[in-house]
Parts: sequence; C-alpha cells; structure tokens
Amino acid sequence: MDNKYIKPIENLSIGKIIEVDGSRIIAELDPTISDLSRVFAGENYPIGQFGSIIKVHFGRRSIYGLVSRLRMKADYQLEKGLPVVSSDERIIEADLFGEGEWRRKGEDEFSLEFERGVATYPLPQQTIYLTPKSELRFIYGDAKGAVIQLGEHVGSGGAPCYAELNELLGKHTAILGSTGAGKSGTVAAVIHSILERGQIANHEHWHPQIIILDPHNEYGKAFPAHQRLSTDEGSLKLPYWLLDLEESLSLFIGKTEFAATSQSNI
Repeated sequence: MDNKYIKPIENLSIGKIIEVDGSRIIAELDPTISDLSRVFAGENYPIGQFGSIIKVHFGRRSIYGLVSRLRMKADYQLEKGLPVVSSDERIIEADLFGEGEWRRKGEDEFSLEFERGVATYPLPQQTIYLTPKSELRFIYGDAKGAVIQLGEHVGSGGAPCYAELNELLGKHTAILGSTGAGKSGTVAAVIHSILERGQIANHEHWHPQIIILDPHNEYGKAFPAHQRLSTDEGSLKLPYWLLDLEESLSLFIGKTEFAATSQSNI
C-alpha cells in the first residue's frame, strides 16, 4: 500500500477531538487558524462550513463526519457548566456517518472503499483533517458505471455527486423538503439527468419512458421537447403496481362477504 493514501496530510489538519458522544464528535480548532478556509493542491477547502466533511485517521481506515455546528468554545463551556477559560477559541461539531479504506485495484491504481455506518469510533485528542477532494468523489460516487450526476455538493467545494441508476430506479426514492426548498426543481433536474445520460454515454437506443403525474402543472415548461399531453381519459391505462392495497382489493377480491374475507386473508 502506497503511504500517500494512508498517511495523514498535515497541511489539512485543523484541530483535535475533545469529546466523543456516540456518533457525534466535538473538536477544538487549531488556534493558529485565522481564516475559515485553506488552499491545498490548488483547491480551496472550507473550514467549519455546514455540511462539509472532516475525517479522522484510524490506521488504514478513515472515519468521516459531517460538520453540523461551529461555535465559540466559551459557549460550549457555559453549556457544560465549566469555567470559561478562553473567549476566542472555537469548536466544531460533526456527526460521523461512514468509514473508508484504500484498497489496491491494479498495479498503480487504488480505490477508496467507502461504506456508511461507523464501527470504529475515534478517541479524544485525535487530530481531525479536512477531506481531500480525491476522496470526496468516492464518498459521493464516481462517474464510472451506470450513474447520473445529480449536482455538486456545496459544502465540500463543488464535489460532483452521482447516483447509481439501478439503485435510484430499482428502489423507492423520495425527495423531501419544506415549502420552497426546491423539491420540484430537484425532481426536474434528476429526470433531465436520466434523459440526457444516453447522449452523454453514447447510447443510441436510450429512450427512457417516464410518467409524470403533474396535477399542479409544474413540469410542462421543464420538458418542452419531451412532454406529451393526452386529454383522452379512455386511453390512460395504469399498471397494477401503481394501485394501492385498497384499490387492488376492489378489483381482484370477490364481492360477497364470505369470498371477500377469505380472499383478503390470503
């Protein structure tokens, strides 16, 4: 294993852990840090940016955390009922969400095997580091295989985020958010990525069939070249898997009380 993949990059160190509470860690930022950003290898890395990713080295593995809070250490000490020692020190809070380990894929090729969930927890006084963008692309997916790009992760400085098509379309997917958060825009962006993937990947026969139920007439302008509006109610045929349980029962279950009860139990 090449040491450059497992050896910490000291230029990206930003502080030390002072508390570990389950999957949540609290670390004190290095007092020499004056700007909440750092430039490394020509890339700009935010420090303490909400949603940015920090990591802790643990042998050949790295533990990753999502920054959730940045505040003054004095506030933390008051919250814990401790005497306020310093007024200008800062602490960063992060939620651990996954681990990764570099593995050899070829003679000169290495890949970060990332998995969600944490099995190994860091210890107080361990150093926290900014996560290099070379690792972020493994965390958010890479451009290999049947994938589509969903967008860019703002908190990590614009790392591209990909989704596997088989996972996205083969399972239930929900886009959640409050009013005005951009749910409809996100749905439109995802569908555009699916439609455009054939051209990007040079698939001549890429013709995905997508049905959009649009009772609020939101998506017409988003797909001017793909939409087809049908006003003939008799031509609309719904697949059985689109029906809920009650609708399915009303179609397939007998009408008599005895038959309905027996068939419903089955």
